[in-house]
Amino acid sequence: MDMTDLLEIEREESRLSVDARNAIRKGFHPRHEIVKLVEEAPTGTICEIHVPHRTGPLIDALQGGGRHVAVSEIEPGHWRLRVLKL
Repeated sequence: MDMTDLLEIEREESRLSVDARNAIRKGFHPRHEIVKLVEEAPTGTICEIHVPHRTGPLIDALQGGGRHVAVSEIEPGHWRLRVLKL
């Protein structure tokens, strides 16, 4: 099974949304797939990643590419990471 099949991915114009909550709750760690999606997004894309908890390794991986990651807790069990692809 391809890990990206476990992610809910939406693309519209300059926005990429990746919902990884179900994949992570099932015990998968789609960090590399999410970073790849962000890297492949066109310049100027706002990337939103939805996760069930504060995911330090994913945040570190996104920041490691020189990106700023805005982290916010939407509600218990739902965190949003926002990255502007420059």
